[in-house]
Parts: sequence; C-alpha cells; structure tokens
Amino acid sequence: MKRVLFSILMTMAAFGLFAQDITLSKPPAKIGLDVVDAIKARSAAREFVKKDISVADLSAIVWAGNGLKGPDAVSGASKAGATLPVSGDVNYVNLYVVNTRGAFRYEPTANVLKKVNGKDVRGQITEENIATAALMVVFTVDNTRTPPFLKSVPAMMHDIAVGTASFGAQNIGLVAASLNLSSIVMYNIKPDAVASGLKLSKDEVPLFIMQLGYVK
Repeated sequence: MKRVLFSILMTMAAFGLFAQDITLSKPPAKIGLDVVDAIKARSAAREFVKKDISVADLSAIVWAGNGLKGPDAVSGASKAGATLPVSGDVNYVNLYVVNTRGAFRYEPTANVLKKVNGKDVRGQITEENIATAALMVVFTVDNTRTPPFLKSVPAMMHDIAVGTASFGAQNIGLVAASLNLSSIVMYNIKPDAVASGLKLSKDEVPLFIMQLGYVK
C-alpha cells in the first residue's frame, strides 16, 4: 500500500512539475561560433538523437527566434525591438515551444515560457512529427496586431508574417548550429490541431514549425 501511495505521489509531483511555466535564463552574450562558421555548420535533419535540451540552450533559441534585443553589451545603450524585423511598430509574430513537458508560449518581456497545455501535442500538429526531436517551435501571427496599412489586404499580411517569422527561423537555425543542434522548417501542419493544442484565439493563425534536435 505504501509503495502504491508513493507511486501516486511521485506521479502527481511529476505532473505538477511538467505543468509549470519555464523561467528562462538571460540570452548569452556570445555563443561559440561566429556567424560565418554558424552558416557553414547549419544543417537540416529529419533524424535526431533523443536528448533533452538544457534551459540555457532553450533560452538562447527562443530569444533568437523572437526575443528582445536589450541594451548594447558595450555601450549600454538600449536597442529597441525584437530580434526579428517587423513591418510597422508592433511585433505581430508569436513563438511557441512544444516538447515532452507540454506547449508553451514565449513571453519576451518577462523572458518566460508560459504553459498553455500540459500535453505534448506535437503528434497532433503535424504528421511529420519527429519523436526524437528535442523540441518543436511554432510561429504564429496575431492578426489583432496587423499594421494599419495591411488591414485591408489580409492575404498580403499573411505573406508578410511568414516572411517576418522566417527571419526568426533563420536566427534559430544559426544559434542551433552553434549549439550542435540541427533543425528543419516544415509547413505541413494541421491548423485546427495547432489552434487547439496551443489554445490560440480566433485571430491568431499558425504559420509554420521548426523541429530541432541533436544529431550526435
């Protein structure tokens, strides 16, 4: 009986741990490779070695994808805006992370991954889910933040959002290469499943995903 009770308590504790937000560390001032070496090292892969990613590396990845630039490391002067350029004054792109712990929305200002679902919904999002990937990154566009000059042309807004999010994907690919991770961008997703799994509002639309993992 004691053994059964202990097992139940451990399961509850694990569930509670997995259901929590993830507090991220500050983005690194530098990562091993310079940009040229990172471009050379960047690779796409569909097969990974199953290995968890550290909070430090996860922090660097999501910051590269849609973080805030923060103060200059040398002068201390503020660098406004996100790590990806946007059309207009407001960032309309959101970034989510999905892994074995669940689904999380990246909040750049607080530098935290906010839990939106305690389940690993990667298999629902795409038929091409790679089970051994360390994580999946999902880019979405929030149409409530559409720049005024694009409100009358929603199709163009979607295309621009994909292009904008692609800058984040490029950033992630380079940082991943510096961390000995490979990545792959995929557009084969199930929009309704993404919306359900990430609990998106009716005005938020999924764009594409990235899967990242270790290959050695």
